Amino acid sequence: MVIKAFTYILLIVAIGVYFIPIDKVDSNLDEKDIPLVTFNDSTMYTLNEQTTTKIVNSKKVSRYKTKDIMYEGDFILKANDKKVENATDYISANVIIKKNEDFTFLDDVKFRRNDFISLDTQELYYNEKTQIAKNSVPFKGTYYNHKIDGKNLYLDMKKEIIKAKNSHFEIETTK
Repeated sequence: MVIKAFTYILLIVAIGVYFIPIDKVDSNLDEKDIPLVTFNDSTMYTLNEQTTTKIVNSKKVSRYKTKDIMYEGDFILKANDKKVENATDYISANVIIKKNEDFTFLDDVKFRRNDFISLDTQELYYNEKTQIAKNSVPFKGTYYNHKIDGKNLYLDMKKEIIKAKNSHFEIETTK
């Protein structure tokens, strides 16, 4: 009889303990954002059926679950410029963060398309899918021999549109 009572009490305690809520331990506090893999002095090539479409060089690359971070990186992109044959975009920055299709270029960003467009700024946001570059800080640039300074850059590579707020153009004229 005592064993039967002990078994029932043990069953009731086990069922009671099963339904007691346990405080969730926040795993985000303990888990650090540790890179899955790190490369030094790396070069990555992106190819299609005809040619190389993108070359990425960097001193250090860290790949995480949701992003890639590159240090002292250079991008060489094949541009789809209808007016210029074999147009090539060059983008360099001290820090480059890639999340999905979005790139964030930070600290000493330089953009150049062949020898006729150049932009210097401290930040640039670029979406690879839409081919639109934006920023919200001052920039300086040139378009052929013409100078442009401004803030809040909007550069649409597909439609070939450049917009900026508080912009100042210096247009060279020949006499």
